[in-house]
Amino acid sequence: MNDPKVFDAAAWFEECLGEVEDVLAEPGVPYGDGPRKRNAVVEETFDLASCVMDFSERLVKVNDVFADQILRSGTSVGSHTREAQSAESLSDFIHKMKIAHKELEETDYRLALCHVKAHYPHDEELVKRTQALMPLFHSILSTSRNRLNLQLEERRAKRRGK
Repeated sequence: MNDPKVFDAAAWFEECLGEVEDVLAEPGVPYGDGPRKRNAVVEETFDLASCVMDFSERLVKVNDVFADQILRSGTSVGSHTREAQSAESLSDFIHKMKIAHKELEETDYRLALCHVKAHYPHDEELVKRTQALMPLFHSILSTSRNRLNLQLEERRAKRRGK
């Protein structure tokens, strides 16, 4: 059946799968070791996402919908934090970090719910990790807001001085 006019989907899929096999392997260069500058917050939220993924795999056996929700909120903390690193302005950075902070709060809430249910998996280390990020996010947002307010004041002063 080597008719060139007949498309063999299975053969095509196998060929494609073979080409991406190396791409699917674990990343060879950790964040910050390649062209990107090291960033502790990005690294911590990446690690948090990885732990949330592991926890969700255990949780899915008890409640697949809840596992999906915690997976989404827990991994989006890191994605929003990483996205904030290429913000177009300080206001944009603050906005993206606020979203990441909200997702962190949601993750913490869902983990707390898991801990009140005896038949749900518990992960004290994940809870500690999540809660340890809270003051860091508060500090980043507070510092960024103060910096933005100073920039706005400087602009106002320049306008008044003209």
